[in-house]
Amino acid sequence: MRRTHRGVPAVATLLSIVLVGAGACGGGFQQSGESGSTTSAKLRVLVNISPVLTKQFYANLVAPYEKAHPGVTVTIEAPTAADVSATLQQELAAGSAPDLVTGSLSTAIVPQLSELPDDSWVTDAPYAVQSKVGGKIWQAGSGTQVQSVVFYNKTAFGKAGISAPPRTFDEFTADLVKLKAAGYVPTQTAGDWVTGAQVQMMANPNVLNTKPDWFAQRDKKSVTFADSNWTKVLDVYQGWVTQGLTPANAMGLKYQDSIDQFVAGKSGTYIMGSWLVPTLDSAKLPFDADVFPMPTFDGSPAPLAGGPSIPWSILKSSKNQAAALDLVKYLVSDKTAVTAELAAEGNFRTGFDYQASALNKEIGKIVADAKTTVVASAGQGDNSAPTGFGDEVNKLVQGLYVGETSPKVISALDDWYTANAK
Repeated sequence: MRRTHRGVPAVATLLSIVLVGAGACGGGFQQSGESGSTTSAKLRVLVNISPVLTKQFYANLVAPYEKAHPGVTVTIEAPTAADVSATLQQELAAGSAPDLVTGSLSTAIVPQLSELPDDSWVTDAPYAVQSKVGGKIWQAGSGTQVQSVVFYNKTAFGKAGISAPPRTFDEFTADLVKLKAAGYVPTQTAGDWVTGAQVQMMANPNVLNTKPDWFAQRDKKSVTFADSNWTKVLDVYQGWVTQGLTPANAMGLKYQDSIDQFVAGKSGTYIMGSWLVPTLDSAKLPFDADVFPMPTFDGSPAPLAGGPSIPWSILKSSKNQAAALDLVKYLVSDKTAVTAELAAEGNFRTGFDYQASALNKEIGKIVADAKTTVVASAGQGDNSAPTGFGDEVNKLVQGLYVGETSPKVISALDDWYTANAK
């Protein structure tokens, strides 16, 4: 899911690192002597840019590596198109692809990537194994990014007479009605990519809870959107739209506008991923903020839906395979590097601790209490949707704001998926 939120980068200071050369690596990589040097290379890195993950953040992140490898130069590149994926496609077509790229893994791009070795530093990376395509690992990230939580204004809840966060969607809707009566925007959203992403955040825990490989099953046509909880989620969301529980001008708002509205204390709830925490922590909120896990239809605990944070992949076209692999190893296994990445977005990884805020600790508790974990993104490994799925969901969901109905949205989604299935 794309993220372009505003905030103050929470970059931990990188002190020292232990550097380990690529050595003899399996999984498709050649010996370092045959695939370039780990000590002399010019690496281009295409990254996801946000006001938290700035170019300066990435520059600070790789600076210790460059210092320890005087012959290695790392150039951080921001997307020049809509996002990393679109930029990468353009650069591949132009024959000028970078050496490394960050972003969710799509099966469509796998043929352009180098397989990562089956070493412990790779397999230990969060979601690396779950993100396999064709039984092979193509990316490794630094931590776990939670995508199934709801931030809320505790002050607004108190004024609306709500004593505890909802556990079911019926309770959630009832609370939104109370928040509206109390003068708040019940649940904050926006145009851009936000609308569809929020619906996916609602659906993933409630669809993948019984079928973690739901997208793989949909590829085989053994399940449909119409016969899954996607239908119930869309019904709930359409009800929110028709009752005015989302902003009336939602489609005229940008992502940053939605953050600004919530930060200003005008909204009761805000469905968003854990990456929002540093932004809220850096703001002077006029209210007490808290977070609760995504509700379910029966009130039972939903699985924790998340994905790898800052996942790294190496382009097959890179002439610096050994150096690229060595840099990825540093980024996903070095203690100080990983901690800096986790702290920047408030993400999590067992064994890697950092000074966390109260809000971040609350999400940590949700993570610790979760009985199961599922890969939330529709673009991870073999259990992934076709390229363009997120954009299609977003377009169709936004149709609810101009008179479309949830049954027609579900039908159109099934039609699109069947036509584009892998």
